[in-house]
This record gives sequence, structure tokens and C-alpha cells, in this order.
Amino acid sequence: MRKSRLAALFLALTMLLCTLPVSADESGWLVPKTRTYDGRFTDVKGAWCESYVETVYQAGLMEGKSTTKFDAASSLTGAQITVITARLRSLLRGGDGVLPAPGESEAWYQPAVDYLNSHCEDDSVREILKRFDRTTLYFANTPCTRFCFVAMLAGVLPDPLPAINEVRIVPDSTDTRVLAFYRAGVLNGSDAWGTFGESASLTRGAAAAMLARLADPAQRLTFTLKSLDLCRDVLGIAPDTALLTVSGEDIPAELFAEQLCTSLYQWEGSAKNAQTDAILFWCYHQGPFHVMAKDLGISIPTEEQEALQLEAEEIGGYLGLSAAYWQFRKEGILLNGMMNNLYVAKDWKNGSAAYHNELDKRCEAMAQNAVPTTALESMDLRAVYQRLMASPFIAWKFQNQ
Repeated sequence: MRKSRLAALFLALTMLLCTLPVSADESGWLVPKTRTYDGRFTDVKGAWCESYVETVYQAGLMEGKSTTKFDAASSLTGAQITVITARLRSLLRGGDGVLPAPGESEAWYQPAVDYLNSHCEDDSVREILKRFDRTTLYFANTPCTRFCFVAMLAGVLPDPLPAINEVRIVPDSTDTRVLAFYRAGVLNGSDAWGTFGESASLTRGAAAAMLARLADPAQRLTFTLKSLDLCRDVLGIAPDTALLTVSGEDIPAELFAEQLCTSLYQWEGSAKNAQTDAILFWCYHQGPFHVMAKDLGISIPTEEQEALQLEAEEIGGYLGLSAAYWQFRKEGILLNGMMNNLYVAKDWKNGSAAYHNELDKRCEAMAQNAVPTTALESMDLRAVYQRLMASPFIAWKFQNQ
């Protein structure tokens, strides 16, 4: 009798264990498998995201558009990513990912908003959730961006993701959360350069891929990104090649390439118009702050200069531009503010206007004394335009405009 009772107890325990979700330790996943995938979504059979869809379904993170269709190419709304994020946070902390039913007069996604507001202390997540108060219907029903989803996911992760890739910079994003996802193999971009496309609408397939790689570390990607140097790869010259001389001072390609390429794009490859436009832009918007500050004897304090240099080094390579370019840009912004403050300190009422009047005079003088170098005059800008349009630079720069 005792043996039969023990056998019955053993059998009952075995059956119970078989019905429980597989733990993260047993599967290697960071969340439990709550159900079995039966191949129900026939529209992703053989698609690039099939295995990811299987994972997020098993984890209970995403459902299909119907019982047989996942619809990987369609977009996810702000309400949908909020619900998904709430489920993920619950599962990562030992919960079952099941949210309460909405109240009689509540929107279907309100329990997810309430849950995250109550349990998530990340500032970026809370800021996103405020959109439900400010523009509820718009945010809830509008396709969300890839960046918004990454910010939400990063905000509910309990621990930093281990890095498995040596990625120094994401070419079209300087956000540290995006960079961390690349280094962890959760993201690898949409092309060989690793283009993130932060303002693009988030598709259901892309969301499934991110979630699956978060849930199952074995699915994370290892890769090496191709780099873009706007000077060498598009202009076809070394970064230190002088392209412009302004008032006797040489302007190297690495400081002039961004505007030259932008002007070529805006003038649809018209070499003469693009060159003239780029030179004028340099003289009126890029170079005058340094020139005028030098004439006024204004310089950036050493401590701030070092901080700017460190910031520039961190984003060197962003948009295919060097750290020297970003440092020059940051210095110009700071010098502009310092000079304006100097004029205002002398005359609080008219100082700012006086400063800008004087700055305009410097800009005009620089434009009159700007001379293209032989390197710029001999450059085949039509060929540069073709290389430019084959590169990801334009998409990177204008993605948020």
C-alpha cells in the first residue's frame, strides 16, 4: 500500500511538472515558456522572422492578428507596445505576464499603462507614458517608432545586457540605449552599415525579433558593421585635404564634407550650384563663430574644451563624420552663446541684436574671401553625387526631418 501511494504521488508530481512552464534556467531563456507554438501563423512560414515569432508566441509576449496570421509587415501602435512592454517586465521578474482586465469605462490598454506607472521607475518610460494623458488617442492608435520601442524595452530590463559585439557607434543614432542593444546583439541594423532608422515605424516582425533576442540569449546576433567615412568613401579624398580657403585659412575636407554632400543632394547633383551653396553655408553657419571669437579674444575654458573633445570622440563616426567635425560643431555652438552673452552683458537691451549684426558682417566678409582649392575645383562632383546616393548618408541625416 505504501509503495502504491508513493508511486501515485510520484506520478502526480511528474504530471504537474510537465504542465508547468519551462523555467528560464532550464530553457536558457530569461522568461518562461508559457505555451507551445503549433505553427499556426502560416503567413510567416519560411520568412526571416519565423523563429522570432515562434519565440514571442511561446513566451506570451505577442499574439497574431488572427489565429492563423501574424502579419509581420504591419505596424505596432503606441498602445500595443505599451502592453507588450508591460508583459515583458512582468515575465522578467517572475510574473505570468497576464495583465488585469480593463474597467468598464477604461481603454483596453489602460491596465498596461497603470502597471508600468506603478512598477517602472525609468524616466524615459514614464515620459512616454505621459503621452497617454497628453495625446491619448493619437499615441495609442498611431504606429510607434523603432526608437520608442527600444526606449520602452530598455527601461524595463532588470540588468544591463552583456556585450557580445564591438560596436563603437551606431551610424544614425547617438542614443546609449540603442548602442547597448547593438553591442548585445539585440539589434544589428537594416544594412551592412548597421542603419537603425530610429524614426521608422516599428513593424510586428521587427518587434518580434527584438523581443525574441531579449528573451532568448541564444538568438542574439554577432556581427561586424561596415564603416562609412564621408571623405574617403563619398568624396574620394583624405579627410585632411584642403577644399576651401577662407581669409587665408585652409578648411579641411572633414569639416566641409557634410555640407558639400548635403548641398549636392539638395541640388540633385548640380555641381556648380551645390559648390556655391556649400561655401555660403560654411561662411554663414559653420565657420564665422570661430573666426569672430578669435578676433574678440574669446576662447573656451580648458575644462569645457576637454569635455567637448570627449563628447566628440564618443560620437566620431556618427553620420560618417569624424570626431574633429563634431568637436568643431560643438565648439561653434558654445562660442556663439559665449559671444552673445558678452554683448548682452555690455548692453542687455540691444546687445543680442548688435552681436548678430556684427556676426552678419563677418559672414559677408568670409563669403567674399572664400576661394575653392584646386582639390575642390578638380573634384568630379557628379561622380561624388552618384556615390552619395548609393551611400546611407542621406537616409541617416534626413530620417527625422
